[in-house]
Amino acid sequence: MEFYLILAAIIGVLFAAFAIQNASPVAVKFLVWQFESSLAVVIILSLLAGMILIFLISLPGRLKRRKELFDKNRKINELEKQLNELKQKIGGSESSSS
Repeated sequence: MEFYLILAAIIGVLFAAFAIQNASPVAVKFLVWQFESSLAVVIILSLLAGMILIFLISLPGRLKRRKELFDKNRKINELEKQLNELKQKIGGSESSSS
């Protein structure tokens, strides 16, 4: 846990240094919109947009794997139940034959 706190603090300091060094305003134009912001904000927003896009692209595959895992776990539970029933039948027949 302490490792993650230290890592988060280091990343926070790096972000702060980046923002301070890249505070100059830049004009951003996209289609009909235009605004001015610091270079750091523009870069960070671009990174966030990329992360969201990657998440959305990977979502169908992740959902498919989750469904497959759920189905396999359900099948395992069914097979374990059948195995326990068979063990009870075998155990019951051995005790009645003795």
